[in-house]
Amino acid sequence: METATAPSSGVGELRNDPITFEVLRNAFKSICNEASALIERVSYAPTITEGHDYSVSILTPDGRLVSHGQRDQAPHMGTFESSVQNLIREVTEFASGDAFIYNDPYTGGTHQNDVKIIRPIFWGGELFAFAIALCHWPDVGGPMHGTFNPRATECYAEGLRMPPLKLYENDEPVKPIWDLVSMNIRVPKERVAEMHAQHRAGVLVEERLLGYVEKFGEDVMRDGFEDTMDHSERRFREWVSRLPDGEYEFEDWGDRDLGKEDEPPIRVHCKMTIGGDQVTVDWTGCDPAPVASWGFARPALQSATYDGTMHCFPELAPLNHGVVRAIDIVSKPGTCVDVQEPTPVTGYCSGAYEKVDAVTMACWGQALQDVDPRRIHAATVNLQNFCTGGIHPKTGAGFVSYMWLEGGQGARAYADGNSFYMMIFIGGASNQPNETLERWYPMVYTSTEAVVDSCGDGEYRGGFGIWRSFRATGDTELVVLGDRERVGPFGLAGGSNGGPNMVILNPGTDKEENLGMFTTKAKLKKGDQLEFGSNGGGGFGLPWERKVESVLDDVMDELLSLEKARETYGVAIIEVDADALVYEVDEQETRRLRGELADDGRPRGTGPFEVNELGEKLFRDPGELDTRGGTPAAAATKGHG
Repeated sequence: METATAPSSGVGELRNDPITFEVLRNAFKSICNEASALIERVSYAPTITEGHDYSVSILTPDGRLVSHGQRDQAPHMGTFESSVQNLIREVTEFASGDAFIYNDPYTGGTHQNDVKIIRPIFWGGELFAFAIALCHWPDVGGPMHGTFNPRATECYAEGLRMPPLKLYENDEPVKPIWDLVSMNIRVPKERVAEMHAQHRAGVLVEERLLGYVEKFGEDVMRDGFEDTMDHSERRFREWVSRLPDGEYEFEDWGDRDLGKEDEPPIRVHCKMTIGGDQVTVDWTGCDPAPVASWGFARPALQSATYDGTMHCFPELAPLNHGVVRAIDIVSKPGTCVDVQEPTPVTGYCSGAYEKVDAVTMACWGQALQDVDPRRIHAATVNLQNFCTGGIHPKTGAGFVSYMWLEGGQGARAYADGNSFYMMIFIGGASNQPNETLERWYPMVYTSTEAVVDSCGDGEYRGGFGIWRSFRATGDTELVVLGDRERVGPFGLAGGSNGGPNMVILNPGTDKEENLGMFTTKAKLKKGDQLEFGSNGGGGFGLPWERKVESVLDDVMDELLSLEKARETYGVAIIEVDADALVYEVDEQETRRLRGELADDGRPRGTGPFEVNELGEKLFRDPGELDTRGGTPAAAATKGHG
C-alpha cells in the first residue's frame, strides 16, 4: 500500500511582504505562460500548436511544484514532482546547461507520448530550481501509428520508453541520444522540432527566473517559492475544515478489459475521509490492474486526484505543492490505478484518469452539498485517443495525426453542463481546426456538429457531444483507444448518464461499421467516410422538473429532438415553422406527460441514458439543495468566491 508524502511542517505567516508575495506568485505563473507560448510557436505538430497539449512548470531543487501555466494540461502537472524526484535519484550530478529527456510512465507518470525535457537551473553555482517542459508527441514508436495500442498486454508494445537521459550538455545536443530518439519514432523531423521547442522553453524559464533573482535576491525568491505553496495549503485546509467530517464513497466503471477473455468492466472506487482540515483519499478498493491498456501508474493517480479536487476548488489554481502535501493519497500497487511495469498504460487518459477524476469530484460533491452545492459536478466527456497514419498521397512522406473530441461537461446542481468543451482533462486545450488538419493529413472534413440528444438528462442537463466527419483522400490506418461507449458519464440526483462515444465507418451505407473505442489498425481506403462522436455530460436532477422554456430552447437550437423533449422531459412541442423558429408548447399535454413521467420507470444502471443508482442515492435534487434558479442561498452565505 502506498501513501502520499508527509504532511506539511506547518504554514504560518508570509516570509515576504504581501506585495512581494503577490508579485512573485503571479510572476511564477507568468513565466510558465510565456514558455508555453514559445512551445506553441516553435513546435510543428498541430496536436501542440493548435491543440495546446503541452505544459511548463517550475519546481524547487528537491522537486516540489511551485507553479505552472494557465493553459497547461491537468493530467501532466500532478506528475511533475514524481518526475523530478526520480531524476534526482537517478542523476548523481547536475550542471548548468544540462537538459534531460524523460517519459517513463511508471516513475514519472502519464504515458509514453508525454515527453518531458527537464532543465536544472543554477544560481551562484548552486541548484536553484528545475524547469519542466512537456509535450504530447503524436508518436513515440511502437507497432501502431500514434503509439496507442488497444491490444497491448505489455508496455513493450507501446513505443519508446526512456528513463532520464541527458539530451543537452552545456546547451549542446548530445547526439547519440538524439539519434536514439529519432531512429525509434515515426516522423522524426517533427519530433526534433518539439525537442528544440521544449529545450528553449526551459532556457526561457531559466532566463526569466534568474532575472527575478537579480532583482529581488536569492533569499526572497526562495521564500517566494515557500510562500506560494503555504498560501495554497492554507486556503485548501480552510475549505476542508468547513466540510462535515466523515467518509464519502463513490465508484465508476471502465467499459471493458480487452486483455481478458470475458472482457469484464473495470471498477474504480474511492473512499474519501475528512477529519478537521485533513483529507485522505483511498483508492485501495479499485479492481486489479487490467491486462490491456487502460490503467495508470501512481504518479498519474496523484495527478487525477488533484485534478478532481481543483475542479471543486478552482480558486486554488495553479496547482502547487501546498495542495499536494495536504492530500493523503492511498493506493495499492497492482490495482488499476497503481499499475506496475510491464502493465500497458498508453490508454490511461481515456481509461482510469477520467474515472478517478470524476469519482474524486463525486466524493467532494457529497461533502459540499450542505456547504456550497455550486461546486458539485456530474461526470463529463471521456477522451478518445484518435490516431491516423500512413503515407501522404500528395507528398509521399509519412504522417501521424493525433486528435481528440471535445464534448459535454457534467451538469451542476444549479446549471447545465457546457457543450463542446474538455475542461476535465485539458482546460487550456483547443480543438484542432479542420482546415489545419486538412492541410497536414489526407482528409477532408464534411461536417462538425452537435450530437443531437447526447446530453445526460436532468433538471439541469449535461452538455452535448460533438460529431466530426471526414472523407479520407488517401489510404490511411486508424487507431482508436477510448472508453465510455458502454458506460455513460454518470448523472447525479436522478439525472441520467450522458450519451456514448462513437466511431462509425461509412455511415448510412451498406458498408456501415461501428468501429468502437478499441480500434486497431483499421484500414481506411480513399473515399471512405468516418464519423466520430463524443459523450454528452451527465445530468443533474429529474428531467421532468426542467423548465419548459429551457427544453424549448434546446429544441429550437436543434440540440434536442421533439421526441426526446416529449418522452424524457414531458414537454409536448408543436413545430409550426422550423425555418422561422416558430414552435408552440401544448401546455395541457405537457402537464399530462409530466404527471406520467413522475412515476419514474426509467432504467437504472451505468449505461448511456440510464440512471446511476449511486448518484441518485447520494445526491439531493436542486429543490432540496435550494439551487433552482441559479446560485444557491447557502453558497451566498457560506461559500468562498
